[in-house]
Amino acid sequence: MRTQRLAIAQTVAQRLFAAETALDIALARIAELNAAIPLARLDGGISAIVGQEAILSSASAMMLVAETREKIVATHANLKQASDDIGLREVSYGDLVKPGKVEPLDVGQHLRVA
Repeated sequence: MRTQRLAIAQTVAQRLFAAETALDIALARIAELNAAIPLARLDGGISAIVGQEAILSSASAMMLVAETREKIVATHANLKQASDDIGLREVSYGDLVKPGKVEPLDVGQHLRVA
């Protein structure tokens, strides 16, 4: 039963990581677009009025993706809680270092030179 739960959890984790990656790539590509539009205007010697609506809609799209990413980050935390709830607390599915999870080293448990 535990093996089955672990396999299912790993499948869900893979899909979560794919969604997180897709959102990060989308944010990066929209940021590139947001930078390119005004630079193209400057390079072309075009009036600032031209393309203003495109800048606004692209900036709005970036905010929507950022808000969506925030929801996926919350989903990640909720899925971790669900994993803990089904007895998989000690299982790590991805990154080993998480913000707020780094514990100080216990000096007493390290080798010492005599």
